[in-house]
Amino acid sequence: MKLLDPSLFKETEEGLALVGQKCRTCGKIAFPKKRVCPACFSDDLEDKLLSKTGTLHTFTCTYLGVPHLNPPYVIGFVDLPEKIRLLSLITDCEPWDEVLQVDMPMEMVIDKLMEDEQGEDVYCYKFRPKGAADRK
Repeated sequence: MKLLDPSLFKETEEGLALVGQKCRTCGKIAFPKKRVCPACFSDDLEDKLLSKTGTLHTFTCTYLGVPHLNPPYVIGFVDLPEKIRLLSLITDCEPWDEVLQVDMPMEMVIDKLMEDEQGEDVYCYKFRPKGAADRK
């Protein structure tokens, strides 16, 4: 599987997980990884696996956008328990204007983002309403 940015992930027994970092000095968790802590500027950092679930903070549907995404598509901010707010594509939410609600539980999935110049599928993280796989 070709990932858009392999540095965002770590392989676990449960599959791919997002990996950020935790500052050993002040405890701040950051994603994506930084060279120094964004809170205290320490470089004493360790990898931190992030939760695969979160809460939808806000969302929108866009009809214009980047060339490799076919509009319309839904994007939103998802709050993780680690106090990280991620911008993410939202999937498995049709019809989005009826399904999505602020503060609803979300889960991370690895899903196709686009095809590269050679026609190979490129994958990245997305979020979907928790339990959406059960509704398919």
